[in-house]
Amino acid sequence: VDQYAKFVVKSEVNGTVLGNLNGSLTLDESIADNGGLKTSFRAYHEYLKKYPSQYTEETGDKLFYLSFAQAWCSKHTDARLTASLLNSYPPNRFRVTGALQNNAEFARVFKCPTNSYLNPSNKCLLWE
Repeated sequence: VDQYAKFVVKSEVNGTVLGNLNGSLTLDESIADNGGLKTSFRAYHEYLKKYPSQYTEETGDKLFYLSFAQAWCSKHTDARLTASLLNSYPPNRFRVTGALQNNAEFARVFKCPTNSYLNPSNKCLLWE
């Protein structure tokens, strides 16, 4: 809850601060995003056991995470961003950022230094 409440929502037009996310309000979606990313990465690796990739493991893993992020790529109006402060759906950029910050495999694959923006030492985990 605290992690997401620190996300500052800014206008994608002029950078004006619109407010902070409500971590309590977005909790269900955030849990789903975090769990979905972790589960789909594991499923991807199970798939690779049966159907080997043309890529090295490192390259395939990087493409997996890039595909996850790109699927959420979008541009929002100020009205949409302001509305997101009052509903359970965080803006897409924070759905990606929050899930990646809590994902140790992402940090390993991209060699993110500990305590960097995308690899905080304190991760929110529902299960290992």
